[in-house]
Amino acid sequence: MDPADEALVEKFRKTRDISSFQTLVRRYQNRIYTAAFRILDNSEEAEEVMQETFVKVHQNLPKYRPQAASFSSWVFKIAHNICLDILRARHRRKGFHMLAFDPQAGEEEVSDLPLNVVGQIADPSLDPSQQLDMSEQGLVVAQSLRALPENQRTVLILHDIEGFSYQEISDIVGANLGTVRSRLHYGRIKLKELLDPYFSQQNVSTASR
Repeated sequence: MDPADEALVEKFRKTRDISSFQTLVRRYQNRIYTAAFRILDNSEEAEEVMQETFVKVHQNLPKYRPQAASFSSWVFKIAHNICLDILRARHRRKGFHMLAFDPQAGEEEVSDLPLNVVGQIADPSLDPSQQLDMSEQGLVVAQSLRALPENQRTVLILHDIEGFSYQEISDIVGANLGTVRSRLHYGRIKLKELLDPYFSQQNVSTASR
């Protein structure tokens, strides 16, 4: 657990100092919103997840045990469960059932699969044409992420974007390590398949200039 997080949690527990809790909210609200948006592809629902997450954090902070999980993974687990509730409600409304996709759940991750997650904020040091390319790439990556099965997308976001370890992701999503590795493995393969046509075309266009 981040020592700064731990100090804020302990201060809030002992003094109920609202400023300590507000600092924790400011520290994590953008990360929670962004992850929820990438999972749900809906800004209003992502905002709902972010707000409900911190309501639950506030309610349950006295029960939080740093020995069991880092504060960040505990917060993301709460957010993940809220996202799952929203996804289940969506599927119920559409008359579908959620299905897990975990072939060969024990298979080891292939570490040499390239994955470049492109940020959606353009680098101001780039010239206008490069900024346009980066914006387009960000859109393509976001669309490709949406095409992944939800459980693969979630694990990929948590590992490759948020930087959580396999064990932390296992705690967050409630799956064993083999399943986490499998979801990441197949998610990366699928994402690479979706992105390859675009980046191959980009390379051809660049070479022809």
